[in-house]
Amino acid sequence: MRVLAVGAHPDDLEILCAGTLVRYVREGHEVVMCNVASGDKGSASRTSEEIAEIRLEESRRAAALAGAEHRTLGLSDTTIQAADESQRLVMVELLRQVRPDIVITHYPDDYMGDHREVSKLVLDTTMTATLPLLETESPALDRVPPLFYMDTLAGLGFVPIEYVDITESVEVKLEMLAAHASQCEFLAEDDVSIVDEVRAVARFRGIQAGVRYAEGFAQALVWHRGTTRRLLPA
Repeated sequence: MRVLAVGAHPDDLEILCAGTLVRYVREGHEVVMCNVASGDKGSASRTSEEIAEIRLEESRRAAALAGAEHRTLGLSDTTIQAADESQRLVMVELLRQVRPDIVITHYPDDYMGDHREVSKLVLDTTMTATLPLLETESPALDRVPPLFYMDTLAGLGFVPIEYVDITESVEVKLEMLAAHASQCEFLAEDDVSIVDEVRAVARFRGIQAGVRYAEGFAQALVWHRGTTRRLLPA
């Protein structure tokens, strides 16, 4: 399978679903990790240009640890708008280039605007990418790919429908997150130890699922999205 995971910012996928992405790669699937925004507001001491360049390199390093391909759409933080036609076309083209069998993105009711807008942007364009008369450089998809929502930060407001056992991949997940050193440092200024917190959430989801560590997901169950087979790692 080809798996496309779309996060708003460079470290979102590492926080919320990287253990699952590592499992996909280990099981022989192709994984593309895409951050929509560049993370250019994620610093109190560097310019937007400087931190965006740093975070691009951190994202590439993290994806390499998973054995995944990295993409970025390069938008500025806080500017993601699902209704913006130019952004919709860029996302459609990404989908048509990757041609995923499954897409993973943010939960619609996550805690910040960029996350919510990415969720809506991905939901809408996974359908419109199938429209032949909506022209981009690549040909239209031949079907709507199934869409799964990943957990929220700290698991707040999210009820998993499916779980993935990441006991054997959690250390790589945390190594990927630690590769985002600029953000670990940035969050530490607010007394947030993000690697420790992410491990704690994975342990909590693991307790719910009856394993040591887990990640939780919920499928977008709207028309054209259903499937009779499990697409997440078993």
